[in-house]
Amino acid sequence: MNSRPGKPICCSGYSGPVARIVIAPDSFKGALSATHVADAIAEGWLEARPDDEIVRFPMADGGEGTLDAIALATPGTIWHRHAVTGPDRRVLDAAWLMLPGDVAVLELARTSGLPQMASLDPRGATTRGLGELLAIALDHGARSVLIGLGGSGTTDAGIGALEALGALVTRPTPGHGVIGVAAIDNSALRPPPPGGVRLLVDTTVPMLEAPRIFGPQKGASPTDIAALTAAFELLREEAGSRSAHAIPGSGAAGATAWGLMTYFGALVEDGASTIAGLIGLREALMAADLVVTGEGRFDSTSLSGKVVGFIYEHARSFRVPGCLVVGSATADVEIEWPVRKLVDHATSTEEAIVHTASYVRHAARDLSQQFDG
Repeated sequence: MNSRPGKPICCSGYSGPVARIVIAPDSFKGALSATHVADAIAEGWLEARPDDEIVRFPMADGGEGTLDAIALATPGTIWHRHAVTGPDRRVLDAAWLMLPGDVAVLELARTSGLPQMASLDPRGATTRGLGELLAIALDHGARSVLIGLGGSGTTDAGIGALEALGALVTRPTPGHGVIGVAAIDNSALRPPPPGGVRLLVDTTVPMLEAPRIFGPQKGASPTDIAALTAAFELLREEAGSRSAHAIPGSGAAGATAWGLMTYFGALVEDGASTIAGLIGLREALMAADLVVTGEGRFDSTSLSGKVVGFIYEHARSFRVPGCLVVGSATADVEIEWPVRKLVDHATSTEEAIVHTASYVRHAARDLSQQFDG
């Protein structure tokens, strides 16, 4: 498709009423990027209603796809790529953005994410690469920084990132995890940029809860969780009164948020809300006749801090109807909008993942045929 995000797509040949449709999905993680999901929804919709105005806003909430969503909607963005330390200490190539006004945008999923790991390592995976990329952005003249913290494969409280920025960490095993960290000396830590550092998060979990809530998805056993929780307690004690452990969202990305808040002066904010503001999604919603959003797995967390929840809340406040296209959905969440699940049409979950774009187009075409706007 040749259209730019935020610009209408129109086709001729349909004589029915024309509606303005905003398409703003998250990525289907592990299967399809938000941009490609938006394209597939648009293609399927226009098969049945070719004269509708389709405006695409691929979305993210600070995790995978954050750079793409912001870059697509921001003229003058410059992409950069640099080699950094991956979460399992293999060197990887990571991208970041410089926006007009010298605003750098980093995505932790690209430096320290689960997909970058050959095998899970809940105690040892490091955020060092994030710190290295942040230092590079500062060296390039960034005056403020946005960091998306979703999709991490780490639970190191941001200690690796702080070390890369100059902090001296006392631990029994140099350069490995948070277990046994006894002290953090930030006297040689490089200063934050003059415009500050903002952390885009999709959770309100505080620092001390991070091992229990996020540890299992990173391979942590009950023994690992207990060890990491004890290590986090020591970190809190070491930080003393400056510790940000009680602030909602400080547990984001295995408490990377806590480390950057406590020692680097960073602030947390809702990722979906910030990205929506940057790309102009709120204004588009106000003018829409319908919004279509979606994600790979729709569950009890989807309506709290995630892309789908943000769009659902704001569309309802603007009295704009909507619908969802999702890979799968659990039965424990209720929503007033129609939901189309790819797994209901595919022969298996694996089939839906392999041919996600095709099933998304089918679901969108089905929804468009039932829309009477």
